[in-house]
Amino acid sequence: MKKYFHILLLIVVLFISFIVSTSLGSVNVPLKDTFRILTSFFFDTSGITTVSRDIIVKIRIPRVFLGMFVGAALSVSGLVFQALLKNPLADPYTLGISAGASFGAALAIFLSYVIDAYFKTLLPVFAFGGAVSTMFFVYFLARTKGRVQMLTIILSGVIVSYLFSSGLVLIMSLAGDRSHEIIYWLMGSLAGFHRYMIPAAATILVLSGFTFLFNKDLDLIALGDERAISLGVNTDSIRLILFSTTSLITATAVSLTGTIGFVGLIIPHSMRLVFGPKHRVLIPVSIISGAAFLPLSDMIGRVLPGILFGSGLEIPVGVITSLFGSPFFIFLLLKGKKKLWF
Repeated sequence: MKKYFHILLLIVVLFISFIVSTSLGSVNVPLKDTFRILTSFFFDTSGITTVSRDIIVKIRIPRVFLGMFVGAALSVSGLVFQALLKNPLADPYTLGISAGASFGAALAIFLSYVIDAYFKTLLPVFAFGGAVSTMFFVYFLARTKGRVQMLTIILSGVIVSYLFSSGLVLIMSLAGDRSHEIIYWLMGSLAGFHRYMIPAAATILVLSGFTFLFNKDLDLIALGDERAISLGVNTDSIRLILFSTTSLITATAVSLTGTIGFVGLIIPHSMRLVFGPKHRVLIPVSIISGAAFLPLSDMIGRVLPGILFGSGLEIPVGVITSLFGSPFFIFLLLKGKKKLWF
């Protein structure tokens, strides 16, 4: 009963996150006006300025929805990777997916500079292609005699990350003055590429729902391969399926927003502390929590410069999540003697 109450509370937090994140920013729209705009089918919106309506409908709502889908994607991916790798510090970027996406995005920016500006509109496509290519490359390197060992796949991810990071540095060197665009993308932002959001959201929702079908298998794999195999789980097949699925989820999210770190660490661990180790519960609550966390982090990045410096600038959301994530890493280290997961 207590868990159902906590789930209901998370849904309420998600709703509050949506309203607050939509209302607040470099230009604040009163919460009352925001609610009236969002419920314009039921309430009279006369008296609300066209500027406020355009800010909410054309800018904030797409941005918040993008944050919700990406936050959910990174959270569920982190949760699944931690179970599959049996590593509490694993996150969606462990296998080098982020490095591949970053290389693809940097390549698109560089090509737009040296060949045609049209390539920049294809940045999410290049980033997605880089992330997916990385996934297959890592799996190919890690596969030995028809099997993939966990230590091998982690080392392969590290090797591939270094490879693509070197390529990224090379492109940034060649880009010259345009390298600041690459750096900004690497910080992570919800500001652009909303036109790709509908297919991306559909992909994230379908694949996240697909991972839920394997919640019992994840519980058993987390207990150890020998025990899982003895209970009839084909661990190699399950790992291949879920690695591919979560890699596609991560690739979809990163291709639209850039690198946003720590969401896949903070949310799964927090939910595991509250709800326990069962993935039947952890998967949906991680999705809900991630969908609430990232828009709120983005809102802080929009509001904080105005509060501190009176500036209309914004801090990239990846910087905000890193500020949250670093203390959380310290928390994990300090609590290392306790069983924080599984």
